Amino acid sequence: MAKRTRPITIPAYVARTQLGSILTQVAEKKARFVITKSGKPTALLISPTDFDDMLEELDPEFQKSLRIAAREYRAGKAISLRDYLKEQVAGRRAG
Repeated sequence: MAKRTRPITIPAYVARTQLGSILTQVAEKKARFVITKSGKPTALLISPTDFDDMLEELDPEFQKSLRIAAREYRAGKAISLRDYLKEQVAGRRAG
């Protein structure tokens, strides 16, 4: 997962006048903005990917699958991606 920087706080009037530039930063640099009105946080501007990630992390079913995966890993039931891919390639050659 890419390291995230702290959100950039900007007043609403700056957001209005610089919206094109701000949207470019969100899309290309994964920047996050807190938009203030009268000095108070009023809105957030984040990428759709960040929003989807946040929703996924809050999903109870996703959290359950993470707990199951962690238990299986601790129990030694996990294999590395490299080993998994080797098994898949070997299976295709045999079959």
